[in-house]
Amino acid sequence: MCRSAPASPQTGSAPDKTRPDISRHLRAARADLQQNNLSATRIRLTATMSVQPENRDALNMRAALNTREQQRDALLSLARGCGYIARWQCVSHNANTALSIDSSSEEAQRLEEAQRLVMLATRETQMASVTPPAVEPPSQPIADIRDVIAHH
Repeated sequence: MCRSAPASPQTGSAPDKTRPDISRHLRAARADLQQNNLSATRIRLTATMSVQPENRDALNMRAALNTREQQRDALLSLARGCGYIARWQCVSHNANTALSIDSSSEEAQRLEEAQRLVMLATRETQMASVTPPAVEPPSQPIADIRDVIAHH
């Protein structure tokens, strides 16, 4: 009678083991997306989709991510255009809005910082160019009114 070797206890087969990882990555991606961290969201979705490319949650989240990235890119393009024509409030507005969509956007952070520095430099330049008006001495001496009164 031949006995088979006892089955070695496994913690789970490969498909079972990846399922918790996928769930964990999806939860983390969802949290990153809610916090507007698009870079971290993309990394987690890529990890999920490398194991399950047809995962419905991951595909839906990727569509939402792509939409937000397009919005961010359009705003950054507007901000750069505003910078070319020295419209600093426009740069600030669009860079701030891009940052609210993607807090991880390094370009939006750089544009916002550059805009802030330009505003400071502009203010300093304006302050330096504003000088108090000079008090000019009268061009002709004022006649002594006592002489005029004395003649009458």
